[in-house]
Amino acid sequence: MSARTMMLVLCLAAAGSAMAGGSARFGNKLVSTGDGAGKVSQVAGKPDRVVQLETDYSGNVGERWEYYKAQKTVQIIFRDGRVTEVNELYN
Repeated sequence: MSARTMMLVLCLAAAGSAMAGGSARFGNKLVSTGDGAGKVSQVAGKPDRVVQLETDYSGNVGERWEYYKAQKTVQIIFRDGRVTEVNELYN
């Protein structure tokens, strides 16, 4: 494999991992990392469940909003009022 081909493969792999878990579609709108809670509420609506995230010593570090969709659960993790992680779990 040439160096150029190897570089292309590495770039594509890095781009794929950076995009994974970074956004979720709600209808024709998108929730992405960095969005605030207000935007998420406008785009996705009221969450089906809110879980407080705590340290080992019970200090609050954020929230996980869960949306139950057909055959999947979308989890949106907030820290300091901003989305830091988006997960889609297929049932």
